[in-house]
Amino acid sequence: MASTAASLSWNSSSWLHNRTLTKPMNETIIASDRGLAMVVTAQKKVKKTRKIILKEDVVDLGKKGQLLDVKAGFYRNFLHPTGKAQIVTPLLLK
Repeated sequence: MASTAASLSWNSSSWLHNRTLTKPMNETIIASDRGLAMVVTAQKKVKKTRKIILKEDVVDLGKKGQLLDVKAGFYRNFLHPTGKAQIVTPLLLK
């Protein structure tokens, strides 16, 4: 009895593994087996950018007071900790 349960779990996991890896990621995959249905939808990656204003000149980026779109990680890891930029808010634009 234990071997049947082990073989069922192995068979179902390998079936799911084979079905999900053989299809392109940007498509909806519908897999059904013995009355069970599962729908898997891939999510598109979103560009993570931040609108910032420079507080001082930054080499290869821009001059003080310039409005820019930069990647979120660049702002979070370099510009914000060093105090070289600030996220644009409606109050700053006035």
